[in-house]
Amino acid sequence: MSSQSTPSTKPSLYFSTRELLMMAVLAALGGVASTYINTLGDVVHAALGLPGATQWASGLHVIWIVLSVGILRKPGSGTITGILKGAVELMSGNSHGVIILLVNLVAGLLVDFGFLLFRYRKTLWPFLIAGGLATSSNVLVFQIFATLPINLLGLSAILILFLIAFASGLLFAGLLPYYLVRSLAKAGVIKAREHSSRQPKYGWWIITGVAFLSILLAVFLRMNLRGPDNIFITGAVSDPFQFPDRSYEIPLETRQMPYRDVMTEFRGYPLRTIILAASPKEKADTLLIEATDGYSFLISFEELQTNENILLVEVGQGQDASFDIVGPQSSKAWVRSVNTITIIATKGLEVTDRNGVSHRFDPDEWVSEMDSSQIALPDGSRKLQGVPVWKVIMQSTDAQIPGQVRFSSGSDQLFLTWSEIDGIDELRVFTVVQDDQIEFALALMSGQVRLFPLTVIEVQP
Repeated sequence: MSSQSTPSTKPSLYFSTRELLMMAVLAALGGVASTYINTLGDVVHAALGLPGATQWASGLHVIWIVLSVGILRKPGSGTITGILKGAVELMSGNSHGVIILLVNLVAGLLVDFGFLLFRYRKTLWPFLIAGGLATSSNVLVFQIFATLPINLLGLSAILILFLIAFASGLLFAGLLPYYLVRSLAKAGVIKAREHSSRQPKYGWWIITGVAFLSILLAVFLRMNLRGPDNIFITGAVSDPFQFPDRSYEIPLETRQMPYRDVMTEFRGYPLRTIILAASPKEKADTLLIEATDGYSFLISFEELQTNENILLVEVGQGQDASFDIVGPQSSKAWVRSVNTITIIATKGLEVTDRNGVSHRFDPDEWVSEMDSSQIALPDGSRKLQGVPVWKVIMQSTDAQIPGQVRFSSGSDQLFLTWSEIDGIDELRVFTVVQDDQIEFALALMSGQVRLFPLTVIEVQP
């Protein structure tokens, strides 16, 4: 009697190793590219100055998530790609902090939702709907944590940004990935999966579960990133205090100023008056604004004196009250959930050109060029703002190309050739606040410190 043996089949995982690798690669590309996309958006915005111009390129942030779902055609692939992309942006020092995880999670969820609505058919519509919804969602997610007051002008700003972002999503995260997936499939580079009748059965469960988790994450972040109801005013001052201290009787003032290029009305306490109440010391020249999530930014005394729009705005009431900074020239200095304001005196960094002429590096002049990263200082890792070294040197030297550059920290020295510096944004001068003074570090955006404290940069022939 002969018996036939049936080969055992090993159950396959929902995502294969190849699919997981593809999602990881697309997420990494998207996370790294986001920094440059933001820069591109800022350049066009500065050139055109149109309302909402910062959102014109927002679809480019989402194209990677749409490509992931367009190629794999599996529920959940957009969400996973979004989470991985957000993690890459967070670890690379995105200025929005942990909120960027929620932004990308919601974008991935909406891409999955858009394709699921059309049962993953190979038509243009799922790409358009997914791209438009996912791209414009960033406006609404950021609004959860925004200072923008709820009034007619504020709502108009949100609406303008939403529509511009949606249009950008249709173009860059809808049309572009649709034709790209078609071209790759036609060339045989990829094999786009056919949609399965089983997918909608569990796809909606995946979407519902992730949506619920997204809401919980948004609530958790909103509660934990809320600033304290008292702000420490400290540093190089004679009378440190906690604001609001009612004994100072600082009056509320109303200002109209552009928020994302739309005129909006804010009501708050003038930051200049608050700082003067602490009696800054003679050499004090800079403010360090710190938030509860670890984000911080500098505002110079010069801007504080000339910009009447800088306000400390109270958000919420009673036990839920916290404070945000609005009005600085740089949008990066609009710090939400302020925890501490430190008045500091800058020690200064000497930059000597090839003719022996000494210049002073002033971080206040480089606010627009700064980006943040986690830097491994000797006393622990800290999130710092840094400026590309090559830009600092080019501003302080003549038209001739330097031979090499000497970086000094007391007796320690580091010599680099100009070819090792020129155009390298990775190598930066980072601003380090120590108590009520500022020092500087030469470090990489990856976190590695090359020299600390940095005291002299000397350009040599």
